[in-house]
Amino acid sequence: MSASIRLRNVHKRYGKLHVLRGIDLDVEAGQTVSIIGPSGSGKSTLLRLLMTLDEPDEGSIEIDGESMWTVQRNGADKPADAAHLSRVRGRIGMVFQHFNLFPHMTALENVMEAPRHVLKLGRDEARERARDYLEMVGLGEKLDAHPGHLSGGQKQRVGIARALAMRPDIMLFDEVTSALDPELVGGILQIMRDLAAQRTMTMLIVTHQMSFAERSSDRTLFFDQGNIVEDAPSEQLFRAPAHERTQQFLQAVIEGT
Repeated sequence: MSASIRLRNVHKRYGKLHVLRGIDLDVEAGQTVSIIGPSGSGKSTLLRLLMTLDEPDEGSIEIDGESMWTVQRNGADKPADAAHLSRVRGRIGMVFQHFNLFPHMTALENVMEAPRHVLKLGRDEARERARDYLEMVGLGEKLDAHPGHLSGGQKQRVGIARALAMRPDIMLFDEVTSALDPELVGGILQIMRDLAAQRTMTMLIVTHQMSFAERSSDRTLFFDQGNIVEDAPSEQLFRAPAHERTQQFLQAVIEGT
């Protein structure tokens, strides 16, 4: 199952730094959307707001038409309580640039942890689910390996399996290949391509992999200085960008490769 995302006039500041400047965005359920742009443009901050790791200073975020940060009480919008945030956040999974695995747990135990303690699955059910997802990402032979004995690419696969094991409606990927050696990137991107092709989740992907964004996502957003400068079908944005700033960015990326 997937879910729609709607942002209206979303602002985020960190002190004097205005990171997001009135973001309006609609993502249909089941779409795969890539987000590109220079460092510091607000890409990862957007994902952090969707994951409820940070709260917007202004504006609204809705998941399937339900407000993330407010609830209706007595005909008025009130700040959402912890139970509401937890329920909405439970529909969203995220894979980070850095793996953040528990070093004392095996790959299987890392993937089992959240289903057991958040979803309250029994140990046997959580184990079976974790095994299924680890096999799906190509780690069926590494179930009992600890993170210290896994390569960077294998750790990231565990991170993806861990997020998938919660069976989210929305998956967020935050530059998940940027900490990997170049030879390991292809395997992770293929997993993401396969997930996008299934269309069982809505996916937002912050990435520096321009070829992946062009070929594997329905739309691409170009962020700059806290704004969505361009939002277009991926093939159109990469082959005929409409905005001069997008053209400059893509030209710089091409020249730098």
